[in-house]
Amino acid sequence: MAPRLALRFGGHLRRQQSAQSRAVGAFARHQQAQWPESSPEIRRMLHETLVVQEGSNQRPPPKHNPLGPAIFRPASLRLNLGTSIPLTIDGQEHPFNPILLRDLCSCPLCIDQSTRQKLFYSADIPADIQVSETYVKNGHFRFRWSVDAPGYGNDHVSSIPIEALERLLRTGMLDRAAPELPTRQYWTAETFDQETSDFSFDTYMNDDKALLKALRQLHTHGLMFVSGVPDDETSVEQLAERIGPLKTTFYGRTWDVRSVPDAKNVAYTAQNLGFHMDLMYMKQPPHLQLLHCIRSSSAGGASLFTDSFKAVEDLARTDLDSMATLSKVHIDYHYDHPGSQYYHRRRPVIEQRPLQRGRRTWPTYEALQRDPGVPNDGTKTKAALLEPMDFVASVAWSPPFQAPPRLRGFSPGIPASAPQLLSHRYNGWHEAARKFNQLIHRPKGIYERLMKPGECVIFDNRRVLHARSAFEVGDVGKERWLRGAYIDEDPFLSKLHVMGRQEMEAQ
Repeated sequence: MAPRLALRFGGHLRRQQSAQSRAVGAFARHQQAQWPESSPEIRRMLHETLVVQEGSNQRPPPKHNPLGPAIFRPASLRLNLGTSIPLTIDGQEHPFNPILLRDLCSCPLCIDQSTRQKLFYSADIPADIQVSETYVKNGHFRFRWSVDAPGYGNDHVSSIPIEALERLLRTGMLDRAAPELPTRQYWTAETFDQETSDFSFDTYMNDDKALLKALRQLHTHGLMFVSGVPDDETSVEQLAERIGPLKTTFYGRTWDVRSVPDAKNVAYTAQNLGFHMDLMYMKQPPHLQLLHCIRSSSAGGASLFTDSFKAVEDLARTDLDSMATLSKVHIDYHYDHPGSQYYHRRRPVIEQRPLQRGRRTWPTYEALQRDPGVPNDGTKTKAALLEPMDFVASVAWSPPFQAPPRLRGFSPGIPASAPQLLSHRYNGWHEAARKFNQLIHRPKGIYERLMKPGECVIFDNRRVLHARSAFEVGDVGKERWLRGAYIDEDPFLSKLHVMGRQEMEAQ
């Protein structure tokens, strides 16, 4: 390209970009003025748009600040406005994309009124969809389209509740917000007794308020007991199905825990059974476990429970490197019985989830603690107030089912021999695991209960470690007998959400 032509083209391109920048900046100013105070992250995002688009003298926040790593980066933020339909809500005009409005239609032709499921594909909405008429009726915005999705005629009128769009402007969500879950609590044997309750079978089965209280206790502490359970093999199913469907495994819908000859699982012996979690060798281990005591032993057999999250919290406070190691190094678990069953899974002892505060995200608690932009001098920023509990999603600890290690993608001698690589992995991990093991075995953290016939324990299998002391084997037909069942996390959270929402609506 000739220099003069290139110069002209460059100038034209800069003028075009400048015009686009002014347009986006004007939109951002409008939205910044109108957006509710309850959306500070969005307001900050729009402010940064103005900084970039208009060349403001105000500089964006520094790379390291109390909010953490940036999610919205000013240089990459561009608003694709497209065409818009102005709607007046609470006396203010707001632009809405017509594709979005068509997708939100809740009329009977678009949403099945029985199943509440969509009857069309979002991808079928034409990119050039156009509205021909907009009006308000019975608390809904109504739209007629000159160009609509396939299968919809000119008589189709989209309907969107004004209340839903008001909620979108306030909270960023169209549907009703889920009830807030209660804060999870660390516990020791003493605090568990002080902070929790037992539930009678009749109350648990027939009183929804009591059931909601029980579910919340399972969320906050991960452990609860039901008393007065009938001496019946189906009772554990009734208790479980009050929450949700049972999880079927190769053990069946329900299963028995009692001493048997030639046992294939240490749980089916009279031996001491150390702290562990069930089915860590599966891709989706059960979330809740139920154990109904039908018959107790003549001596021994006490059930022991401890809060692994409390151990993680103490480890994080005293040895952050060990917490990081247990979060990074994956351990192999298996159930290997040739000719019948084989399961294998690798997972870290501590499974963390990333957390976002404002425009910043940290993948782990140790990343937060090592972020130089987060004050550690007691300053009460949102980030500085985060706890290890906020990051920990679950724990995986099941020594009886720990498998021999595997080296993924191993090539002999590259970058080192197998013994060298395994030694490197285990040197750090073993020390961290040893410290964690000491923490979960502290006497003050162990809740011990000699379960009586008619009692059932329900606990979070991804948080609460359970164990059993050795017991004497009784006469035939009189041996210690527990009947168990599992429930996945989704049914539990669904029940907690539905009952919490019902409580909110009843107030």
